[in-house]
Amino acid sequence: MQADCWPIQLTRSLDEPKSREPVATSEAKAGIEAKSDIALEWELVRRAQSYEEAAIRALYETYYPKIYNYSFMQLGDVHTAEDLASDVMLKMIESIHSFKFRGLPFGAWVFRIARNRLIDLHRRRKRRGEVDLNETLSTALANPQALAERALERGQLQVALKHLTDEQRQVIVLKFIEGFDNRSIGKIMGRSEGAIKSLQHRALGALRRILHHEEPY
Repeated sequence: MQADCWPIQLTRSLDEPKSREPVATSEAKAGIEAKSDIALEWELVRRAQSYEEAAIRALYETYYPKIYNYSFMQLGDVHTAEDLASDVMLKMIESIHSFKFRGLPFGAWVFRIARNRLIDLHRRRKRRGEVDLNETLSTALANPQALAERALERGQLQVALKHLTDEQRQVIVLKFIEGFDNRSIGKIMGRSEGAIKSLQHRALGALRRILHHEEPY
């Protein structure tokens, strides 16, 4: 399996002027759509909690690619990302009865499982004295041929993301690729909304400098 293609809204957010549509109108529309999506997903989750096979399959098919993509961005290894995504899906199915709706998307709960699994994986590898998975990405970036191949495969943006800190990278992936709001990201990462906003601001600034070959200031 290969990770999904990058959406274009992130690179646009770095360079293009803001939309002329009134802010209040666009935010109101987004709020209505988000509430509708959450309600529909909650109904699907409720059915899955009753072990309805079709509902469980729908959640699996929705979240496996998302968790795989998220894992691949953190690990840089296809097979490890596939294993982690499968593990998260198993945990999701086993624990879905414990999920309680508190106004946040179900996906925030699923991605919280994924983040915890990533942390556990890094800890196990460190205890075993294995090379940290992020070093694989650094090695690839240091190799001009690997860098060119990666840039062709995933685009300039993915390469730039590797220069961010782990938390900055996660905020960018969760916000602009997975589409979570700051409250949900805070729940996933165990941080306040204010901390998430600050991380996002610094990450976007770093990405802008990297993509435009600017010097840090």
